[in-house]
Amino acid sequence: MSFTGADLIAHGLDAMGVDTVFGIVSIHNMPIMDAINRLGKTQIVDVRHEQSGTHAADGYARATGKMGVMIASTGPGTSNTVTGLYEAQYASSPVLVITGQAETAFYGKGQSYVHEAENQVPMLASVCRRVESPRHIGQLAQCFNTVVQDMFTGRPAPGALEIPIDLQYAEVEPASYFSGAVAQFQPEEKIVAKFVERLVAAKRRVIVAGGGVVAADASAQLTALAEALDAPVLTTVDGRGSIPENHPLCVGNYYGSAGMYQGILEADLTLAIGTKFAVGVDGQGAKFTPPGDFLHIDIDPNMIGRVHTADLGMCADAKLALSAISAALPDDIPNDGQFNDKVWSTRDGVQGAMRKRLGPDYAEMMDYMRDVLPEDGLWVRDSTIAAYNFGNQQFPIYRPRTSINPSSGAIGPGLPFAVGAAVGTGARTFCLHGDGGFMFHATELATAAQYQLPLTVIVMNDSGYGVLRWLQDNKFGRINETDLGKMDFTKIADGMGMPGERVANVAEFKQALNTSLKTTGPYLIDVDMEHFAPMEISIMPKKK
Repeated sequence: MSFTGADLIAHGLDAMGVDTVFGIVSIHNMPIMDAINRLGKTQIVDVRHEQSGTHAADGYARATGKMGVMIASTGPGTSNTVTGLYEAQYASSPVLVITGQAETAFYGKGQSYVHEAENQVPMLASVCRRVESPRHIGQLAQCFNTVVQDMFTGRPAPGALEIPIDLQYAEVEPASYFSGAVAQFQPEEKIVAKFVERLVAAKRRVIVAGGGVVAADASAQLTALAEALDAPVLTTVDGRGSIPENHPLCVGNYYGSAGMYQGILEADLTLAIGTKFAVGVDGQGAKFTPPGDFLHIDIDPNMIGRVHTADLGMCADAKLALSAISAALPDDIPNDGQFNDKVWSTRDGVQGAMRKRLGPDYAEMMDYMRDVLPEDGLWVRDSTIAAYNFGNQQFPIYRPRTSINPSSGAIGPGLPFAVGAAVGTGARTFCLHGDGGFMFHATELATAAQYQLPLTVIVMNDSGYGVLRWLQDNKFGRINETDLGKMDFTKIADGMGMPGERVANVAEFKQALNTSLKTTGPYLIDVDMEHFAPMEISIMPKKK
């Protein structure tokens, strides 16, 4: 049997260690799907929408550290992937979209070839760092390798490969593939020495760890450096798990808290690793200038000092940089004890105030979810009130790659994230969702049921867009277009082959959660928030 362009892609995915891809079959990708199944090395997970599939590939990538892959059709199928690629780009997540295109003989002629998309490449380029589209079968292997290598060089990024349908059928010689080895961003010895000099001279150090630490698999190195410096570690939301949140030096995801910022303001040095210092809502993040001497490490030189001017920068891989600094430090350089005590006291005060705002019911729910979720279980959230109030900060995270949320602040990716993460790890996954965002991709319940994923979907049902209601009331003194009516999500789940139940108090929630953990496949819990003690919302400054 001949070896085709589609076979080249199937063998390439296997050679690159891709054990799972997400996809929707089409006349413009059928050869690739068939080749993958004939080879039998890579599982295809059939999603219900291309945007969901791209988000699922993203969740898979974040949970496993591997490349996430979505196989789509040209034209409408590929345009559906753009939102997922946007989120992946925002999160620095290595997601590859492979799509088809019209036959090369018709490409670009404007003759309405089915699903022709003449500007598909520039469309994809708006949300990818690299897009390739071969015009001859002899270019396919190089284009494939070039895209994937770019995705893993420096800061991870999404990429896309467009393959005209005739090239998928065309015969080609087997190829060699990108091995996964990329140029190491080694820290310069002179720069390491300067970092060490300033770290040793400082007495009140704090560390800010971002998603780049998790992406570099540098959690052990971060923890070791923090211990050597006796320095409190604050994380960003994407940096959660970079140091266990039960470690005595971990402050948690509180750098953006005004109260916590006051607690570290006397620091004479801030060491930041792998964070962009996202400015957030109303540009709040830009107001919190890192206190003291600001040292910034990032694999992307464009990120160093972009939001806050760095006194000293280092462009390097986080793992290599942290290891090099630790190796060069003297043995005994404790942090100022009074400063550290103030940081812990401030942290405890901020945590206590935030917990109080939850009210008794949601605080008890949060604690119970943490108690029953294994340390390696996945905690996936959508952009919703519960995530803002406790999911992103107060729910403890103990391991890297177990905390996933929409980095861009998008509404809706939570469920497909969780599908991809559960597929990739096989670990019990809790997905915390609001009812408004849940409806964006509710059809992926069918995917979860089809593959019997270990997934508990928790829908916080307040009959609308609760966060936006609060924002509208805060900004305008009224609400509009945010009431959606109360949906019974258990009936939707049942229609898609997933068991579930609605709960109206904490005792019922605990029982339902236990039932979900005993269920082989997925389970949905519809939390009727009308019957729970209300939580106070506080995600931005109130109007004056």
